[in-house]
Amino acid sequence: MDLFGSGLPNGAIGAPAWPELPAEARAALTSLMTQLILDHAAMTATPPAKGGDHDL
Repeated sequence: MDLFGSGLPNGAIGAPAWPELPAEARAALTSLMTQLILDHAAMTATPPAKGGDHDL
């Protein structure tokens, strides 16, 4: 069963391949994805605070 119906192996219909994008668009997308990954890592890398809940 094809859940997404595109029939294409790895892309959206009409979407350009990465090498077909202008250099400025590739640079902007790379920068945005880098920032997104770094922001996500900063939020998830912080360990929970200790000592806030004492169940004795």
